[in-house]
Amino acid sequence: MASQDHFYSVQLTTPLGEIRGKVAVQDAPMRLAELVPTALDLTNILVQQAIKKEQALGRQISCGPGCGMCCRQMVPVSPAEAFYIMDLLDFMAPNTRAELMARFNAIEKVLQKRGMITPLMSPEYTDEPVLAVAKQYYTLNLECPFLTNESCSIYRYRPVVCREYNVTSPPEHCKNPYTLEVEKVSIPLALSAVLSRLTARLTHTKPRLIPLSLVPYWVSKVGELRWRQWPGAELFQTFMSFVGPSSHEQGVAA
Repeated sequence: MASQDHFYSVQLTTPLGEIRGKVAVQDAPMRLAELVPTALDLTNILVQQAIKKEQALGRQISCGPGCGMCCRQMVPVSPAEAFYIMDLLDFMAPNTRAELMARFNAIEKVLQKRGMITPLMSPEYTDEPVLAVAKQYYTLNLECPFLTNESCSIYRYRPVVCREYNVTSPPEHCKNPYTLEVEKVSIPLALSAVLSRLTARLTHTKPRLIPLSLVPYWVSKVGELRWRQWPGAELFQTFMSFVGPSSHEQGVAA
């Protein structure tokens, strides 16, 4: 039997304004990674609205090409994003993938030597604004494997938290984010946290995060979860139930 497309009308009310759109989701089996593009699109809209609000208040975004200080921080991603990133790596040209995997492996060795793998793989989503292990990670000055010439080489596909990270404070403050005040643009809905809670619900575990630089390491440990599938429409509905109550099925097309 052929799969059907379920059309959803997304209408979310946030402190930054409304988000409206339509999403087509097949009723065929769907992996967690396949939810990520929707989360990235929603994040883009929220970030655009947040930046407009800052500009209306006379504040300008300091971030720009060639400034990659934030790419040395511990970048937390949800399990779904970790699988999405591995998909990106697997679709890259063999030489490019090999080079990137070598960067991931080099960082893993540094962290193993310093005994940081276990604490880095343990964090759960909490209300604590700064995790001690994240501060320790930053002191190592480890570049994100995807950083090239101080710019993101996967900018179009970068994780949710990277999209959310926009500052209005002087750029030099980002060189010492734990000692100088960094004024971040506030985003009211963290889609990485939504994806984390969704994964926790589906797997009967606690919501957790994975450092971007340890994604291949973590994915190698979780086995079949990367490939596990759920009915597409059901998975999307569950995801949207975590985002907000105002999304609904609009229709079905063969």
